[in-house]
Amino acid sequence: MTIDQLLEKFQKIISTPAESPSPPFNESGETVEILLQTNSMRILVIRESVNPQTVNLEVEVWLPNRNPNTFDTESQTAETERDDEDLSTSLSRMIDHLQYLLKLQQSGFTLDVIKHDCLWTASKSFTETPSRDLFELLVPP
Repeated sequence: MTIDQLLEKFQKIISTPAESPSPPFNESGETVEILLQTNSMRILVIRESVNPQTVNLEVEVWLPNRNPNTFDTESQTAETERDDEDLSTSLSRMIDHLQYLLKLQQSGFTLDVIKHDCLWTASKSFTETPSRDLFELLVPP
């Protein structure tokens, strides 16, 4: 997704009046809409019923799903080699995503990690539309 597409989708999401959101508020009094999602990350736009003029952006990054190992001994060697290659690729992508999170943190986002799920989050609240520079940072690696 390009910066312009990301910005356009964000504008469309926040232009929906908070009083009659689509989707409706959840049990926590929030609307949560996906701005962008890949196999290892997503960007959410969150608005609260108590403070509808504030928009929260939350970026979630996790390890990409991998196929479970097979226990078939005849194909185990080929599977192990493929898994090692997949793991190497996954590790490289995770490093890219961690560097992405670091840039967001350096731009004022708050980082958090949910250790049990190996889920990293970066979040920031805005009362005005973020600058184009911010959307340049949000484009995933």
